Amino acid sequence: MKEIDVLTHDWRKEHPPVINIYDSKVVFFALLAVQFLELIITRQQTGNYFTVILGGGRTPKMLNQIIVELAKTETQTINWKRVYIFFSDERCVPPDHPGSNFKLIFDTLIEPLRIPHTNVFRILGEIGPGKAAADYHDKLSNFRDQHDIPVFDLALLGLGADGHTASLFPHSPALEEFKNFAAPAGPGPEGLERVTVTLPVFNAARNAWIMAAGAEKSPAVQQLIRGTYDPARLPAQAIRPPKGELVYWLDSSIANIIGISE
Repeated sequence: MKEIDVLTHDWRKEHPPVINIYDSKVVFFALLAVQFLELIITRQQTGNYFTVILGGGRTPKMLNQIIVELAKTETQTINWKRVYIFFSDERCVPPDHPGSNFKLIFDTLIEPLRIPHTNVFRILGEIGPGKAAADYHDKLSNFRDQHDIPVFDLALLGLGADGHTASLFPHSPALEEFKNFAAPAGPGPEGLERVTVTLPVFNAARNAWIMAAGAEKSPAVQQLIRGTYDPARLPAQAIRPPKGELVYWLDSSIANIIGISE
């Protein structure tokens, strides 16, 4: 599919996502962490480095703690010096601000795993949305492939109750940004300006995983899977890597409410 198709063409029947459902949040996070580590191992076994785009929010904090614990048993297999960390979005705050996605990921994943700081590419939210977006576009550009777009091994994203993912909010102009790899996203629910990576990057990923845990996310998941296709209103619907694998990771509290099974 062309990039613009994700905003106009309902791909769900011809390219259905994989849906993983787990009985509890404990199992949900444990198995997601195992799959995350296995993806790194598989990639590194071919002699390549592993590139990942990580999101913020409450879900990654819990997941990261389990990844760190499990990684202790994989010290002979995973070379963390060959893991490169990028960010799906950021609030326009300093990197030590409590609301910084970078701070969350740094404290719960990067520092515990001793990933080299030179392998971490943060969004400079403190310089303002316009400058930060331009700077991050340049950083992402350094990872372009032969098709002139950065291709990541994994985009690991969350889902908001309003259907947003990263900082691609409903009816945001950033949804229609196909030239630049990052864009100003406007204010988030807390009122802070944000910067987001754009759809072309997410949809070029080899794997895109969208996580949703908690019953409060069930209306958004219902619309994501079965609702009218309207990415302007529900931006997560526009995540569809045509050459990669899309996986929805759901806990049973959501699946039970909306009546789906694995």
